[in-house]
Amino acid sequence: MAFSTSNAAVGSAVPTGRVWVIKQITICNTSGVEALAYLCIGTSDTPSNCFMYGLPIASKDTVVFDTGIVMTAAEQLFGYADQPNVTVIVNGWEKEV
Repeated sequence: MAFSTSNAAVGSAVPTGRVWVIKQITICNTSGVEALAYLCIGTSDTPSNCFMYGLPIASKDTVVFDTGIVMTAAEQLFGYADQPNVTVIVNGWEKEV
């Protein structure tokens, strides 16, 4: 999924009765300049919910994060990059609770 250049939802919110576990986040900068990436988790996109804030991603570089982030009902992933042509892939699993 392509990042927006302004803060926006990345995907949908966790439905009621489910838990999502993010196991890996891959960010790829295909632009010709360094980009800063921002990611937050919660029910809103406030800086206090961010776990990645202004992370520099070099031009033509890919960064992979292995995580164990648990998201509960109504939580959502928010994010953006300050440059166009930056993509994000989120992998994990869903559990019924």
